[in-house]
Amino acid sequence: MIQSMRLLLKQLYRATIAITVEQETGKVIEFVNRGRAHQEWGCKILEVGCGYGRYLHRLQGLGFDVTGVDANPELVRANLEAGLRCLTVDEWRNTTDAYDVILMSHVIEHFAPHDLVPFMDGYLDRLKVGGALVIATPFLTPFFYDDFDHVRPYNPLGFLMVFGEEKAQVQYYARNKLCLDNIWIRRGFWRFAYHRGRFVPSFSRRILQLVELASAMVFRFSAGMIGQADGWVGLFRKVKSVTAVK
Repeated sequence: MIQSMRLLLKQLYRATIAITVEQETGKVIEFVNRGRAHQEWGCKILEVGCGYGRYLHRLQGLGFDVTGVDANPELVRANLEAGLRCLTVDEWRNTTDAYDVILMSHVIEHFAPHDLVPFMDGYLDRLKVGGALVIATPFLTPFFYDDFDHVRPYNPLGFLMVFGEEKAQVQYYARNKLCLDNIWIRRGFWRFAYHRGRFVPSFSRRILQLVELASAMVFRFSAGMIGQADGWVGLFRKVKSVTAVK
């Protein structure tokens, strides 16, 4: 009986995490698909940093003409074997296609500002004026640097100081300008970041797990109202570029 209860609680905990991930995925797809539904832009999509093709599969299934690009040749090979269109960065640079939508899911937080601006401009040069940029990225939370590759978080307003049309006193300049059309704030349940039980086996780990399980249940049954904001998905539109793609 006790073992069955423990298993049930573990499943509830994992399901709560999965729901949060699926909500973000659904919002990304919604933002991309919204443009086609309202005929605001076309359906030629580029996903930058496509990984193992989670979004490529879904978007292709929705009828989009979607291409992925990734710096890891092994991931590119795996996507090609799965029947997806995918290119290495060097291969993509040898193409001339223009895109209606560019998707960057959990990409920008891996760059410092002086690297992010030219990185973004390199792709936004190929986004048509009026086309959409969809970004998913985390906020700064105590767990942000659990990912060793994370460099720094970017908030929407800070991002727009460089890529928006308003003239801000910053040391970076982007040649492509965007406006923010919509935003969704991702929320998760409260967790302990700095606790001995997270890092080494101990009796306190069991207590920590029980507290986090209770937090996950409260988050779930409050429909996410009792929790914390831990990321965002933004829908931007390209308004102008020095080297605009028509």
